Amino acid sequence: MSSIFTITLFKLFMKKNNRIISPISSFSYHLENYNGLIKDFRKNNDVSRIGSMLKDCYTSELTNNIYQYDYDALVLTDISQNILWVNDGFKNMTGYTKKFAIGKKPSFLQGEKTSTIVKRQLRESLAFNHTYFGSIINYRKNGELYLCQITILPIYNLDEKLKYYMAIEKDETKMNRF
Repeated sequence: MSSIFTITLFKLFMKKNNRIISPISSFSYHLENYNGLIKDFRKNNDVSRIGSMLKDCYTSELTNNIYQYDYDALVLTDISQNILWVNDGFKNMTGYTKKFAIGKKPSFLQGEKTSTIVKRQLRESLAFNHTYFGSIINYRKNGELYLCQITILPIYNLDEKLKYYMAIEKDETKMNRF
């Protein structure tokens, strides 16, 4: 072995407390921390945007729900289920832009393999202003199927009148084969 190679190896794998520390594991730690910071930044941005839109309905309970869930997309609809706002994660998950989605019903993401039973359960929950939790097969813009875990929360104004629905969505495709 050449001495340059040995010195390089020593620099790459320095010993500390009889443990070998490699820059790769150190990098993965920092990358994980960075990704956590980005996720927190996005959630803070989402909370801020939603708060400015829902002045007469916004509560700390809604904020807690947003921070509680691990989500890829947020979708805000009116009571007729027309999309009013989506977060930036919506495009990453579905392929559709905000501009395209606003004004449409979330059902535009459904297709042939979307379960009619799940669609009926969802409609019934919303008809009674209940929170809905379940998974549904949706379609991305490119036609690819994805399994979307959805929590839909009814949002009331200060007079306790239903005003909006907030869908908190997570792409579960990688975790489940369907």
